[in-house]
Amino acid sequence: MITGYGHFAQLAESLQWDETTIDLTADIEAWGKLEQEEYDQVLGLLAGFCVGETSVATHLTSFQAAASTDDRMVEVLQAQARDEARHARFFDRVVREVAGVPGNNMAERIDVLRDRISPDLLELFEEKLPAIAASVADDHSQLTAAVGLYHMILEGVVLTAGQHALLQTLKGLSVQMPGTHKGMELVLRDERWHIGFGSRVIQSADVVDDQMEELLTQGVKAASAWGDLISQDDIAQVEHLHQRRLKSVGIKFW
Repeated sequence: MITGYGHFAQLAESLQWDETTIDLTADIEAWGKLEQEEYDQVLGLLAGFCVGETSVATHLTSFQAAASTDDRMVEVLQAQARDEARHARFFDRVVREVAGVPGNNMAERIDVLRDRISPDLLELFEEKLPAIAASVADDHSQLTAAVGLYHMILEGVVLTAGQHALLQTLKGLSVQMPGTHKGMELVLRDERWHIGFGSRVIQSADVVDDQMEELLTQGVKAASAWGDLISQDDIAQVEHLHQRRLKSVGIKFW
């Protein structure tokens, strides 16, 4: 039984925030003043987050069932699912209220934005994540592998790369979008403890087999799923962070 997750549950409780209280007034005013290149960059990143956060919020349920023998671990996964749902609502609010993306609900707005999302990113969140979630639902022994894909790669590499890219983009805009920037910083704060929790799960596993090691060491390549929306500097930063996490769980990065 994997133990020792109480700290993450307490941390999650202390970091709660309400996406509806973030003031987007200045962002709405700024949106119409963006240059075309800025518009495409910001909307492309937001589109990717809408897909990614919606998918992870949905599929974490399977992880909770697989961890049912450890109440603390289940509690942490429930807290994380709550975070991911809030992140999805925040990004959906930005694309709806600031960018003016039409649709009666999040799913319809994602369909409108789909052309702005790379096929590689869609594959990760709409094919690979559902597949690993289904496998862990059928076989609870696959939980560590599922955490490896989700926490270490999708969150630790893919979403982290996009988060850094969006923050850098917002800082360099010709106009300011303070509400979106504030929300992105809060999302990134949540993701840090999520990734720390995932690292702890893998570190606590009895064995990290060859398949898991290959999955983790190859994970940095997933950052390229954003395509031209992220820079080589962003990829290099995430690669460095990923290498540090691999070292912390006893895996060398070659």
